[in-house]
Amino acid sequence: MQTIAAFDRIGEENAFAVLARATALAAQGRDIINLGIGQPDFRTPDHIVEAAVKALRDGHHGYTPAVGILPLREAVSADLHKRFKVTVSPDEIMILPGGKPTMFMSIMMFGEPGVDILYPDPGFPIYRSMIEFTGARPVPVPVREEHGFAFSAEETLSLLTAKARLLIVNSPANPTGGVTPPVGLAGEFTIKSRVCELIRPSVSSAEKAKLFSSRIGTGTGRAPVNSIIER
Repeated sequence: MQTIAAFDRIGEENAFAVLARATALAAQGRDIINLGIGQPDFRTPDHIVEAAVKALRDGHHGYTPAVGILPLREAVSADLHKRFKVTVSPDEIMILPGGKPTMFMSIMMFGEPGVDILYPDPGFPIYRSMIEFTGARPVPVPVREEHGFAFSAEETLSLLTAKARLLIVNSPANPTGGVTPPVGLAGEFTIKSRVCELIRPSVSSAEKAKLFSSRIGTGTGRAPVNSIIER
């Protein structure tokens, strides 16, 4: 079978490779502590299980809108307003099964040969794998212990060039759990403004809005979502 060249650039999802190996060893009676995947060590709470069962019994199954059912998007919108004091229309909210589809779509939207995509390291294996799939050059942004496993705005800025097309920010960081503090977030906004200037010739305002509206903030820091979209 002959496949496209890009297919050979897709790496293995290491976390699930480790999971498969750990499961096989556990089946042999070995006592395994698996640090390879973020699987909770507690069962799904009863009220969530019962809500899912009730929804199925009430006939809420089958295909849904691609962006998620409206009541759920409205609930997310209300939660964002309650927690972060930002107004996000349900029409701008998409419900997806995990973070990987969003990363896949974002990287596919911006990645192509001749451009750079910056990603946190350590981080999800999917970052580098999908960047290489598009033909873009993956540029790791170190998440260092001396910074509390948070992003360093200065170090990140030093890695940006005119070829930079996308900067992936993950806070709290996975797998380290480091949270970028408010001061660091302010630096990130400066970086995003710089990225905006770098990509202005080749990326439309709509695409920039999708990129920069995705970061809301954590902890005591909040990103002014609407102002970032405008910038």
